[in-house]
Amino acid sequence: SRLEQSPLAERLPRNVLTIMEQFNPSLRNFIAMGKNYEKALAGVTYAAKGYFDALVKMGELASESQGSKELGDVLFQMAEVHRQIQNQLEEMLKSFHNELLTQLEQKVELDSRYLSAALKKYQTEQRSKGDALDKCQAELKKLRKKSQGSKNPQKYSDKELQYIDAISNKQGELENYVSDGYKTALTEERRRFCFLVEKQCAVAKNSAAYHSKGGAVPGHLGSACDRSMQGMLGRVLADRGTAPLPWPSPLGSAVPSHGRRLTSSPSSPCGSADSSWESRVQTQKSPQR
Repeated sequence: SRLEQSPLAERLPRNVLTIMEQFNPSLRNFIAMGKNYEKALAGVTYAAKGYFDALVKMGELASESQGSKELGDVLFQMAEVHRQIQNQLEEMLKSFHNELLTQLEQKVELDSRYLSAALKKYQTEQRSKGDALDKCQAELKKLRKKSQGSKNPQKYSDKELQYIDAISNKQGELENYVSDGYKTALTEERRRFCFLVEKQCAVAKNSAAYHSKGGAVPGHLGSACDRSMQGMLGRVLADRGTAPLPWPSPLGSAVPSHGRRLTSSPSSPCGSADSSWESRVQTQKSPQR
């Protein structure tokens, strides 16, 4: 039987078709989902820009005030830190677009044409080698039939050996061709997955760098905020003749001030509860006695 009818011969077309019918469509879906993800992140960066522009405006209002100038500086620092974080996110998005999505999109389009041409070339060459093998086998069959009806079959023995030799060579050529083609198909398949992993790793590194920088800068800012708020709180309480509370003070901690309890909570950045925004609003809502 011809080798091209064997399972080994069928593996190459099956592997190439797997790339064409499964890998490439799955990759196209991956690219489409990546574009949706990119669009969502771009929306976040746009909304964040508006949010932090508004934060800068609040900082400007505070810095123009005689009593809250330092708080305006804190708000400016916060806005600047988040601006840096957003810049890192935008860089990550550029990398995601250029290093991953664009490259994969270009590859998958070229790949479809390349694989179609490669499969067609392989099948044509395989058919040609198989036909040559079939022809030799048919010639040998005719020769043996002629030899069996001959009164002197010995005169066909040399010719028969030549055909057997030729069939063995052509069988070996076809075997090697199919075996090499199968290895090539596996290599091509692995190459595509390697390309995807390589590009995804590049994006992952940029993403890790973004999160690393984004985590380090706010920690530094937090310390600056603590120092600034401690100083502001000290001045607020000094006006009442009391010692400053640690920042942030534990929930429910109190310092006597002219016979009153001053309660500070982490949600009250300007110190005691009776000087907080929420407390003043509640006081205004309470009926006068």
